[in-house]
Amino acid sequence: MFNCLELYIKYLKYERNLSLNSINAYRKDITQFLEFLQSRNITETNGLNLDIFRDFLKYIDVYKYSNRTLVRKYSSLVNFFKFMEANNYIDFQLTQFINVPRVRHGIYSFMSINEIKRMFDNFKISSDPEIRDRALIEVIYSTGARVSEVENLKIKDFDFNNNEAIVTGKGRKQRFVYLNSSAIYWIKKYLEVRNRLVYLNAKGKYKHTDYLFLNRSGGRLSSRSIRNIVKKYTTDPANGKNITPHSIRHSFATHLLQEGAGIREIQELLGHENISTTQIYSHLNIKKLKEDYKNFHPRAGEKIDNT
Repeated sequence: MFNCLELYIKYLKYERNLSLNSINAYRKDITQFLEFLQSRNITETNGLNLDIFRDFLKYIDVYKYSNRTLVRKYSSLVNFFKFMEANNYIDFQLTQFINVPRVRHGIYSFMSINEIKRMFDNFKISSDPEIRDRALIEVIYSTGARVSEVENLKIKDFDFNNNEAIVTGKGRKQRFVYLNSSAIYWIKKYLEVRNRLVYLNAKGKYKHTDYLFLNRSGGRLSSRSIRNIVKKYTTDPANGKNITPHSIRHSFATHLLQEGAGIREIQELLGHENISTTQIYSHLNIKKLKEDYKNFHPRAGEKIDNT
């Protein structure tokens, strides 16, 4: 059955054109399922059935996966089963009996406009990496790009004449994002010092790389490093918020909506395939409207005396 997995991985890579991160997630989820089957001495596809799938769900229940992780595992396996059905590796429609649970949207952490302003005002620039960090966070907030999209930005992706850049999102789909004047200023300032991050003192030459954001060794800044940088500049024990690059992405979308942008335009800027994914922001805005009503309507807090 592992042979089916390798064929499926090739299908994801060459037919679906998925990113390496997505392919690795699929491989991890499906491998976990196949190893479970091996533990039950099931090595052929004719051993697959709904009861076995349910047993697997009971088996992974001990790990207490989050709702989002569980939904991803369902989706990974259902798509794998559909591939096997379509290619006659299994001769019955297993997937018609499986309902993928919905993602439960929690309350996203995001920063208010004043918190964003205060974060940038508090930046202390005293080294090349700090100039890079400022440019990095400016880009995330200006574009609303995902951390994986920022990680893979290259210098050639930027068009400073038109204040825009191209990012490569899920499914390797590309879209334009836009840069405000502050982001452009800090990117250009970072480019002035970027070569110092790729200079290899021991060899007396520059390391060649096209990626924009680099670590101290001149390599591409990883998603984990980007998260650590954001945490470094946004940690505030007083407000109790856990701010991540995704939080800044949420802030970007929420602030656009608060300032009057349409949900369809925000969908396009975020690179959401389905409008339902973007509609979470309209719910956030309704909460803000209710808070504003309570805070500012002259009679919102007025009590009626029924005596």
